[in-house]
Amino acid sequence: MYVPDKMPNKLVFIDTVQKLHSVMKKHEGKNIRVAYSGGADSDDVMHLLRLCGYNVTGVMYNTGLEYAATWEHVEYMRSIGFDIEVIKAKRPIPTSQKVYGHAFISKRVSNMLERLQKHNFDFQNDGPLPFDVLYEKYPRCKSALRWWTNTHNGRSTNISWNRYLKEFLIKYGLPFKVSDRCCEGAKKLPIKEYTKENNIDLMILGIRRSEGGARAATYKGCYLPKNSYTYSMYFPLFYWSNEDKEQFEEAFNIQHSRAYRDYGLKRTGCAGCPFGQNFEEELEVIQEYEPRLFKGINNIFGNAYEHTRLYKEYIKTQKEKDVAP
Repeated sequence: MYVPDKMPNKLVFIDTVQKLHSVMKKHEGKNIRVAYSGGADSDDVMHLLRLCGYNVTGVMYNTGLEYAATWEHVEYMRSIGFDIEVIKAKRPIPTSQKVYGHAFISKRVSNMLERLQKHNFDFQNDGPLPFDVLYEKYPRCKSALRWWTNTHNGRSTNISWNRYLKEFLIKYGLPFKVSDRCCEGAKKLPIKEYTKENNIDLMILGIRRSEGGARAATYKGCYLPKNSYTYSMYFPLFYWSNEDKEQFEEAFNIQHSRAYRDYGLKRTGCAGCPFGQNFEEELEVIQEYEPRLFKGINNIFGNAYEHTRLYKEYIKTQKEKDVAP
């Protein structure tokens, strides 16, 4: 692949291309796919592969909560020669919210709260009790109780990682079902079935370490051979900085969805996801550009939004009390 001289970090791209050719040779003759989302990083992966001489099919999940701008962009990508296949959800996110429960704060928080709720944990009355007392009352809920009572090893594995959350739930309770399984039927099960049916040997994803977050932190390198998965995984952009990404897109005139260009969004995952730290700003954008979607996601996530707002107000009040003389 030709690397334009205006790229200051040419070595980054040369290393990327060399590694890409090495991985593709390792899986030569096997079934390979790109996990395509319609987002900027997955766009870059598709373009990078083609520039290096590989035409790999992109596979996209239809979660039931995509922007109209995302579907428009999928059609644009197809119009310039990319092959993109769409997988239907086994259970779209709107349905999952009704069946399993609402996404609240984060996936880990939601997972722990779901476990507690399954055992009819009384947040307001049982909440202040110590672990030993709670474990006697709820003997099949040990891990979640340790999280609740801050007795796990490591701060990030305890409820105290989310400031004042325990105190908030003791005061206000949790008046709706919570779950972290919103993506299970929309992403995890469909891709598991798809990769099995199509005998996929390698999945290529647009994960970058500099993005941060739980997903990037899970992986220590750009290539993951078959282990717990039935296929290998490769992240060609893993070591790219934001600057590297911008240089690549400018050099090869890569166009992204208008959700980035016009809406000003920095992510195009599930629209209005309550797990997003800046969901309020995203809601403002959705209300302006896609009012129909705005109405739908408020019907789906309304309870989670309202309780999150109440929690944030509680944090603000508690912080003011902490600094008061």
